[in-house]
Amino acid sequence: MGKLNSFQGSIACFILKAFAVLLRILPMPATLWVGRRIGEAVCFLGAKNARKTRNNIKVAFGSRKSRREIDQIIRGFYHLYGQNIVELAQLPLIAKRGFEKYVEVEGREHVAAAMKKGKGLIFLSMHSGNWELSNIVGSMSGYPYSMVANYLEQIDKIADYLDSLRQSAGCNIINPGVAGREIIKRLKKNEIVTLVADQGGEEGVLVPFFGREASMSTGAVRLALKYGASICLVDIHRVGTGRHRLVAKPFDVVDTGDTEKDVRLNMEKIASWFQARIEEHPSEYIWSYGTWKYSSVRHLVVLDDGRTGHLRQSEAVARHLKIALEEASRIVTTQTLRVEYKSGWHAFFLGLIAWLRFPFMPKDGRMLKPFLTAETVERLSVVKADFVVSCGARNAVVNYCFSQENYARNIAILRPGMVPYDYFKLVVLPEHDRVSGLNFSNLLLTKAAPNLIDKDYLEDNKRRLLNRFSHLKMNLAPKFGVLIGGDAKGVTMTERQMKVIFHQLKEIAQRYGAEFLITTSRRTSLEIDRLVMKEFKDYGRTALLVVANRNNVPEAVGGILALSDVLIVSGESISMVSEATSSGKKTIVFPIDGNSLRPVENKYFHFVEELGKQGHIIYTETRGMGQAVDDALKGKIMTRPIHDQGLILEAMRKIIA
Repeated sequence: MGKLNSFQGSIACFILKAFAVLLRILPMPATLWVGRRIGEAVCFLGAKNARKTRNNIKVAFGSRKSRREIDQIIRGFYHLYGQNIVELAQLPLIAKRGFEKYVEVEGREHVAAAMKKGKGLIFLSMHSGNWELSNIVGSMSGYPYSMVANYLEQIDKIADYLDSLRQSAGCNIINPGVAGREIIKRLKKNEIVTLVADQGGEEGVLVPFFGREASMSTGAVRLALKYGASICLVDIHRVGTGRHRLVAKPFDVVDTGDTEKDVRLNMEKIASWFQARIEEHPSEYIWSYGTWKYSSVRHLVVLDDGRTGHLRQSEAVARHLKIALEEASRIVTTQTLRVEYKSGWHAFFLGLIAWLRFPFMPKDGRMLKPFLTAETVERLSVVKADFVVSCGARNAVVNYCFSQENYARNIAILRPGMVPYDYFKLVVLPEHDRVSGLNFSNLLLTKAAPNLIDKDYLEDNKRRLLNRFSHLKMNLAPKFGVLIGGDAKGVTMTERQMKVIFHQLKEIAQRYGAEFLITTSRRTSLEIDRLVMKEFKDYGRTALLVVANRNNVPEAVGGILALSDVLIVSGESISMVSEATSSGKKTIVFPIDGNSLRPVENKYFHFVEELGKQGHIIYTETRGMGQAVDDALKGKIMTRPIHDQGLILEAMRKIIA
């Protein structure tokens, strides 16, 4: 906002003064009623501020309170915020009548004892309750009292008026530009100065506050350590209509001689005391400030749509994001949230609303409530996120709304359906999923689907698989890893096709003395599961058979990739093909043919065909499986692995910058 000119400032100040006069005429209950309505208006008109408020409350209470309880805190916060505003206009009236009619004070004796020491007293508070009334109590306590007030440069006439209200009760104003020298001067004169602890900024010290690091201002503690000034922690909160209670508690400063260590220890104790007070009356705290802005902790949330392949891709991107954050000295927490819609139609209409970009629709968690199950809404409402990752169109709009509510940076994998691409900080799009002519600055193109495959991942899964199936440890025969997917959109895996493939694989295994490591997926149909069991359960060259729908083994795919000499993968599983090609092993892929035993042209077919042309896989039709395996074993055809990991990691580094 630009600075108001003299005329504009005069008009704004006149309106404010007239409103203040009106408020002083009204009885206190009516004034506070007006304040609550002002708070509701601030909440309604300031959507960005409201999201920040909810976000901060989730940081503090998300793991302990329900969405309903969080909503109650937010409602109370805006009501009290509005009441604080109208009570500011009442300061001259309160000063005239005496603060005792409005504020009950506990701890006067501590103030008197501190002032007897002759080294000044610091009232240390946080932005909680009506701190303007705590200032008036201080200024009317019988001792010289000063406060540091940030000057509103853009509306200087209004700033002057606000200072005049404070000064009407005897409060001296210290300008931030000379605050340091002036505060020391006042303390040496044995006066009272008020400071706040919860706005440390870049120069503050990070201490635990509601389970997360917050930057706290160290000025009060440093002054106490250097000049011997006393500190009283001050908390003010409402106890009835127009009534407040102010508590002044003496704080014994720890002084061991190690200044920096002492500063941190004292600030930890101070933050802990204020946290306990805020927990007693949570709606009193000013949650709209950037309390945790400088925290080193980052919360990463993965949205799960129930599809294993999508979840693996999200986890892969999340892992690279975690690496980038840890490189930047951040502490990372990762959480996976399952997202469930009330029905398929609810998913469709939510996507349609996002596509139409209705300007009046809330772009946060409120938009999701009519479409998601109550359990999902509750999970999303209490979790704090700094980064959100999802895969596929179904969760794209949830990703956007959830990230908006949390002020989080969001990443979508694959095409986000009807949700506009510019709703995301980054869209990771494998080349097979790209629409011709599509070009956005936030688009990252990869050769294959993001996956977790690297040397460490393969070794870890190999170890766990060998520990589970110890008979594999001494098995030195060549191994064929067979990864079987299942039905997908537009394709159906048939018993006829798989019989042809299994027959060829058995022949080539017999010729080379090889053994099979086989796993199906959760998408594999019951018919194909039965066929696999019939063909390989009691087959002498089957070293491992995992039917995922009966007894899933989490490390099966990774372990098979690590142990196999040649990999055979069904082409409709883009995730498994991507993982296989990233493993560095020779990979043979066959497309799903259906009943015709001819490749069905679809996105899966074009995906594997293109990888074959680029030399990343050996692409074969159904009847050519035996020859393809033979060529791979003899070294007639070489493949080269896909290395998308470096590309993704570099993109993550840019996102967090």
